[in-house]
This record gives sequence, structure tokens and C-alpha cells, in this order.
Amino acid sequence: MASLDALGDEGLWLAGAALLLLGWSLTRRAAAARWRLTPTLLLDCAPPLTLFATSLALSARPLLAGLITLAAGAGWARADADKRRVLREPIIFTDLFQIADILRHPQLALPFPHKAPIVLAAALVLAGFTTVCWLEPPQWRGRTALVVPVFLGCLATVLLVLRLLPTAQALGLTADPARDAALHGPFAAILLHASFARRERAARRTAAARHIPAPPLAAGPVVLVQSESFFDVRRLDTRLATRLPHFAAACREAMQWGRLAVPSWGANTVRTEFAVLSGLGVEALGFDRFNPYLRFARAPISALAAQFRAQGYRTVCLHPFDRRFYGRDQVMPQLGFDAFLGEEQFADAERVDGYIADIAVARVAERLLAEHGPKLFLFIVTIENHGPWHTADDVIAADVAQLDLDARAQKALQHYLDSLEHADAMLGRLRAALARLATPAVLGFYGDHLPSLPDVFTRLNLTDAHSDYLLCHTTPGTGVQQDIAAEHLGAALLAACAGR
Repeated sequence: MASLDALGDEGLWLAGAALLLLGWSLTRRAAAARWRLTPTLLLDCAPPLTLFATSLALSARPLLAGLITLAAGAGWARADADKRRVLREPIIFTDLFQIADILRHPQLALPFPHKAPIVLAAALVLAGFTTVCWLEPPQWRGRTALVVPVFLGCLATVLLVLRLLPTAQALGLTADPARDAALHGPFAAILLHASFARRERAARRTAAARHIPAPPLAAGPVVLVQSESFFDVRRLDTRLATRLPHFAAACREAMQWGRLAVPSWGANTVRTEFAVLSGLGVEALGFDRFNPYLRFARAPISALAAQFRAQGYRTVCLHPFDRRFYGRDQVMPQLGFDAFLGEEQFADAERVDGYIADIAVARVAERLLAEHGPKLFLFIVTIENHGPWHTADDVIAADVAQLDLDARAQKALQHYLDSLEHADAMLGRLRAALARLATPAVLGFYGDHLPSLPDVFTRLNLTDAHSDYLLCHTTPGTGVQQDIAAEHLGAALLAACAGR
């Protein structure tokens, strides 16, 4: 204890303040944030300052409080950098509301490629906290009751600053999380995005609820499949040209196919899902674009399923996973679905890396088509090909072995391709099932986003972030290739149904 006593009270306070500033600086450095004296700088320092103040009120040890704040800042900076590398965007405010989902399903969280160093670092930080707590003398005793008023005071200050700020346009906010974090700081961007999402939500919801009648639809089942991480992998390299035979055949006979502009890369499935179902682009969603299911879609919206239901269709959503994930159990009724079926439909079904296999989804879809007859709109959200894709010793196919990739990237790509072929087989099986029906049917199929394989895409120079889609009729025909945005796919599907 003598070594810390030698610093004196002033030295301990200065050291704690220096660690606070260092921890905050690390988060700003990760965001490439510029230092500017603006009101938003106060917002950006609020979270680390609140953490420091509450830790200090609880422990009465400024050095320990500074160390806690530094560790939190370093952890945030590392997670932010990893998310930027893997998913091409920083930590955003909606991520903080998905903690419950992540705790329930940690395998779906941002994959850290090197878990052992992270566990070791956490152990060292904990040991450091314990050591400093033992060596540093408390500045006062018996005042832990300060924690609540200190925390509430910091929170009230943040809310007051947010209330006094001008419009998003006046602040230069763009809803581009990387740009806004660089302009205002990572924590300020998060607070601003959350605040303006709340301010604008009611008006944007009102606009989204306006009913747009669909054209009269011919009787017959309609199946729309959102395939996890699907894209036409033949775009990646010509040596993969023989992949996806069912998708290739469907495109040759489709009414319409092409690339699909999606609002995410590598994750955030519900952004594309909501765009397709609602017909709303990111501009219509404002700052709710990052996760429209979090708050925006918790009220009725004139969506694709509602339009089918208005014409007498039974509307069913099938997702072989936890129905609560992303709050889908609360959202799907608001989007016009009569039923939302989850993993309870797949008892004893095959799994791939813990996820329900696409072939099992195809079987349940066949059963639903038989049960509900021709007036069925079935929306399927698959999950088998969800990352991260492991790099175990899979057998590397000849076409993958020829690609200019290191061994780890080859194994990850091979793992992805194995499940991609399962999605392709599911597509073929669904086409065959619909062709056997007495009533003409329409099938839509698209990818929610590209897979998060940054090493593969960088090495093979694929910068196009589009996924792929197709719309086909049970009667083969020759259609058009047309690249569209995700929010226009629903209208294209309705047009295809009206024209059959």
C-alpha cells in the first residue's frame, strides 16, 4: 500500500482522471473522431464520465474508477474495430438493445476470431481491478448511497442536452453511423441517433400505415423465401460457375431476376426483411433504419402480408428459430401475418452447426401448402447458413482450392458453400412442390445480405454488396433481368401474382 500512498490524494485523483481521458480517447480514436468544442462533445464524454463517477461513488477510489473506465474504453474500441471489419459499420444504438438476444443466443453475436486472448485479457483486467482495490486507500467511507444520485444526475444532464439540441439536419447527422461517429464521437452519435429516432417515429409510422391497395391477385399459393446469407456465388469467381444449379435453372425460367440492393452487409437480417415486407426504404425509416423491429414496427403497417390478407389469403411466416429473436413475435402480427411459426415446428429436425437445416424447412413448407390450399401466402426466413463459418478441416473442393486464398479463408468459404448448396437444393425442392399443385403458383427467392467473409471478399476483389433474387411462376417462361432495391421486391411480387 505504501507505493500508492506515496502518490498522495492529489496524485491518485490526477491518475484516475488521466485514465478516464485515455479510455475515452481510445473510443474516439477507433471512430476517427475529430476533437471539436461543440455541445455534442459533452454528449460524447457523458458515458465514460458517468461510468467513472458511479465507479468512484461506489468505491471511493479514483484510481480504480479510472482503471475501470480505461478498461471499458479499450474493450469498446476493440469491439467497435472488430464490428467495422466484420460487418462494415461501427457499434450503433440498436446493438445495445439486443443484449438479451445475444445472451440467449451467443453464437449469433459478432464473432471474435481469437477467443483465448480475449478471455486472458479479461482475466488480467479483473486481476488488476482486484489489486488496485486492495492497494488504493478509499477517499471516504460509508457513502455508497451517492451512487444513485450521481448516476441520475449524469442521466438528467444527458437528457437535458439532447432536448436542447437543434434538428438532426442542423447537426449534420446523416444516419451513416461511421460518418456521424467521426463527426460527433461514437457515444454522441449513438445518443443522437436514438434521440432523433424517437422524435421522428410517430410521423414516419403514420406515413407507413397508409394503405396502398394491391392489384387483384389470381388465386394460387405464393411462397417468398428469404435465404440466409444467399447470393449468386458465381459472381465471386468464374471457377465457381457450376455452383447453384437449381438457382441457375430457376433464373432461366423466371419472370424476373437480378441483383438486390440490400441495406446491410454480413448481418442485420431484419433490415432487408422489413424492406421487402414493408416496401419502405431507409429514407422512410430515418434513424430507425438500423433495426426497424426494435420500435418502429411495433404498430400496424400496411405491409405485403396485409395486402395478401386483404384479398383472402392466409398469411403465414415460418422461421426455424427462436420466435422472440429480434422481437419478431411482436412484429409479425403488425405486418399482417395470421400466424408466425418458429422452431417449435421442427422437433427432431436435421441441424447444421446447430441451426435447423434448409431441407427441413422445405418439408414443413410442403406440409403447409398441403394444409392451407391455394390461398396461402407463405413467407420463409431460413437460418442454416448463418455465420460465423468455422475453419475446421473440411474437405476443400477443387474449385475452391484453385482460388487465391490462404488456408483459413478457403476453409471458411468451403463451409459457407456447403450450406449455400443446401439453400440451392431447398429452392429446387420448393419449385418441384409448387409444380405438383393443381393451381398455378408464384415463388420468390432472395438473399438477405452477403456473408461476412471479409478475407475472402477482399482477396477476390468483390466489392458489390448486392445479394440476388428471382421471381418465378410454375409455368416456365422467359423473363427479364432487372436489378432492384429490396423495398421494391414486394411490389414486383404482387405484380407477378397479378399477371399470372
